[in-house]
Amino acid sequence: MSSDVIVRMYDVGFGDCFLVVVPGDPPRTILVDAGFHAHGKGAFSGKGLAVRVIEDVTKISGRARIDVVVATHRHQDHVYSFNAPEWDEVEVGEVWMPWVEDRQNPEAVKLWKKREELAARLAAALPSFGLDKDTRADVDFLLWNAGEGAPMFPGWSNRGALDRLHEGFAARDREEPRFLPETDLSPESFTTAVLPGVTVHVLGPPRDAARLTEGDPERDGETYRALALTEADHAGRAVDAPFSAAWKAPRDAKGGLKQDEVQRLRGLARAVDPVFAAQALDGMINATSLVLVLQIGRAKLLLPGDAEWGTWKIILESERARALLRGTTFVKVGHHGSHNGTPKSLVEEVLKPGTKGMISTQEGPGTYRSRIPLPDLVSALRDHGVALVRSDAKKSRLPKGFSRDDQGDVVEVALPT
Repeated sequence: MSSDVIVRMYDVGFGDCFLVVVPGDPPRTILVDAGFHAHGKGAFSGKGLAVRVIEDVTKISGRARIDVVVATHRHQDHVYSFNAPEWDEVEVGEVWMPWVEDRQNPEAVKLWKKREELAARLAAALPSFGLDKDTRADVDFLLWNAGEGAPMFPGWSNRGALDRLHEGFAARDREEPRFLPETDLSPESFTTAVLPGVTVHVLGPPRDAARLTEGDPERDGETYRALALTEADHAGRAVDAPFSAAWKAPRDAKGGLKQDEVQRLRGLARAVDPVFAAQALDGMINATSLVLVLQIGRAKLLLPGDAEWGTWKIILESERARALLRGTTFVKVGHHGSHNGTPKSLVEEVLKPGTKGMISTQEGPGTYRSRIPLPDLVSALRDHGVALVRSDAKKSRLPKGFSRDDQGDVVEVALPT
């Protein structure tokens, strides 16, 4: 019997699905997200992913059981597969979700109510912006992504998935989900009987809702994306000119825009651009992501979901958290390789050469997420010694310790304990 921890990454395109197998007799399983994305070009549909994961855990455990199901946050590219009826036949030990999903928590209820009100106002105002077809589709999708269905995507919803996470599955050892972190302590650490030999450290999201979207990775120098404002907008499409005087800004000696002017122009853009507004609402949900470290003997797995700079800033300001992260042996690259999902400090000061890494991603079609994964981030991870595998690189040579199934749809890595 192997003593290694096994991490399996399923190719779901724009989305996450990871299965962690903890050695033991019997082995224990942890499913981290089960997403599906309408823009994804992965190997699995929402139902197909459920079928494959259930087949795999049944082979591992001898029955349709998952010891811990983790939903890092409510975006459909992380939870949509939980809509599949096949999950009704699966037994689980525990379900873990971020504290903001606690339907009995007044602060969580207030947070979602505020977001829904903002989204409703933006949706009502969209006709007045005169957006072109592609831009309108982008905004509609961002508004829908964390909601409960929309006319342009009939039959799709996150509600069924969330309801199953709250109260579904065939049976549970623990009836209520764990809403993490449960305290203001960071890192918060605990063990559970369903995962013998595993210590769980919770680094995010912060319990203070006001800190969820704190900070700007570009302003703080924590992104590998080059800062540039040109005569094209954020999506790469040409913009109308001339602009009013408010849009004119002096350049510094090196020919770039001065930093204070960059911030002013961004504020102006956000005030009038529905895409910025929709992205801000969408980003707030990423900010609610669980950030977990699973410690299993010598193996230490960093699983940050889609956490953005607001959460990372809090983590990296804590010496206790940094000390915990320095021993990382496996990292799931955050938010599919976006500019604000993996800070420079984490890559350059915390992760050590030899760390194994996986990134669930795909090259963005058209304008939607066309800069994911960020090439400079991928290069920086590899330059700093992270053995990195992408979910969409099915024909590339795998680093030592990695393997893939016959179709290349699932990649796994073995981590010594």
